[in-house]
Amino acid sequence: MICPICESHFVADFTWKSFLLLNEDRLCVACKNHLMKIQGPTCPKCGRAQSNDQLCQDCSRWNKRRDFAEILVMNRSVYAYNDFMKDILARFKFRGDTALADLFKKDVQSAFKRSFSIKEPVLVPIPLSKERLKERGFNQSMMLASMIGGPILEPLIKVHQRKQSKKRKNERLHQQNLFQLRQSNPIVLKDIILIDDIYTTGATVYHAAKILKDAGAKSVSSFTLIRS
Repeated sequence: MICPICESHFVADFTWKSFLLLNEDRLCVACKNHLMKIQGPTCPKCGRAQSNDQLCQDCSRWNKRRDFAEILVMNRSVYAYNDFMKDILARFKFRGDTALADLFKKDVQSAFKRSFSIKEPVLVPIPLSKERLKERGFNQSMMLASMIGGPILEPLIKVHQRKQSKKRKNERLHQQNLFQLRQSNPIVLKDIILIDDIYTTGATVYHAAKILKDAGAKSVSSFTLIRS
């Protein structure tokens, strides 16, 4: 087989399960070893991997802001951020290599199921602005939500701004008016799970969560592919 990430040739391990389910490992051993699933002690709020299970600095900052303190129930993510994931994210998100998303489907589904026990959650993918959607041609958050399955709503509109990756941390934490509400009726009294590709400072999901909570959502959590 050819690894879709590094393009090296390798022999896949054969098991009866992979044969019966047609679910061969498509990544070489080296690339699989670079995928750091989040395990062990984590921040109880945002799921960041760390040496203890205490609230991390980012979450402590959000808790000190009265308008955001009780907005987000929790965030959970599949992988920790490293140089390998940085390259994968760039290929997936900025260079349009959407086939890579399929490689993470099994891990995404299993991490989501393990993280949330909500009976009937509604998935809300973080939207792109019209300009960004036109530039990329797809919304990576919608792709991730589709992998998970279940009801998907798009009640939010993204206000076009400079790319998050180009902003300093302090800018991200204090930015305003990231989203507008398209419609509120479908989310009233619903348990919402926001879906995004990466959780960095939490600014994106906190601002989206606040709009949804103010519009009547019962609870708002978030789930991302990566936690930086």
